[in-house]
Amino acid sequence: MDFFKPDSDLMQFISRVVDFAWLNILCFICSIPIFTIGASISAKYYVAMKIERGQEPVITKTFFRAFKDNFVQDFKISSVMILIYAFFGVDWYIIIKSNGNGTQVIAIGMLAIFTAMFLIIGFCIFPMISRFEMKTFDAFRNALIFGIVHLPRVLLGLIMAILPFIISIWYYKWAWLIWLFIACVALYYNSRFFIKSFDKLEEKTFGKKTSDNEPEPDYVEFNLDALESVSSEESENAETDGADSEEKNVDVEDDSEETVKE
Repeated sequence: MDFFKPDSDLMQFISRVVDFAWLNILCFICSIPIFTIGASISAKYYVAMKIERGQEPVITKTFFRAFKDNFVQDFKISSVMILIYAFFGVDWYIIIKSNGNGTQVIAIGMLAIFTAMFLIIGFCIFPMISRFEMKTFDAFRNALIFGIVHLPRVLLGLIMAILPFIISIWYYKWAWLIWLFIACVALYYNSRFFIKSFDKLEEKTFGKKTSDNEPEPDYVEFNLDALESVSSEESENAETDGADSEEKNVDVEDDSEETVKE
């Protein structure tokens, strides 16, 4: 039957699911020492984006090569992020235990803002490092700017990352399967999101996507001006769309008035 041919849509879909499941398992195993979690996530997205670009890498070999290439920088960033999250965790624990009061409103608000900022950074920074070359300090700044520019999509990605742990509270017997399923779905959609966003940055930087007419390089130098340009263009497009919709509404109102007059 055609369904079971290696190049059929069904078999390609199954192959993609198996690849993403194995990637998530590799990432989980290599994240067990905690401080290697950044290198694991970076390597996972490096391979996943190559798969989505149709390059068909050797999963395990490519994963560990990317893990090794970015290990030092990812280790530094992971160490900083873990300490920051631990600090925020202790602060939230103290606030919840104290039940809060009127004098803590400002402190809670500031803590919520900084927690949100570093959640956004944590979601964006490792996929960006898997694609772009940048200094460690610049990586934090660029990840925050990138996350703010694409805030709705980043929030969706964060929800998908937290969701399996919440669901597992009620269905703990199937926790590993729930996590693996949602992790595969999240990796698929997040990889496509990052590819689309990174392609825009590369197009602004080089005048074209590097994968158009030449082999794609492993890493590309990050260009902050390109990100700001993309951000301004998206804002202008949103304003233009809003203006167009207003004009359309005005036209509809005029037409309705003419109809009434007739």
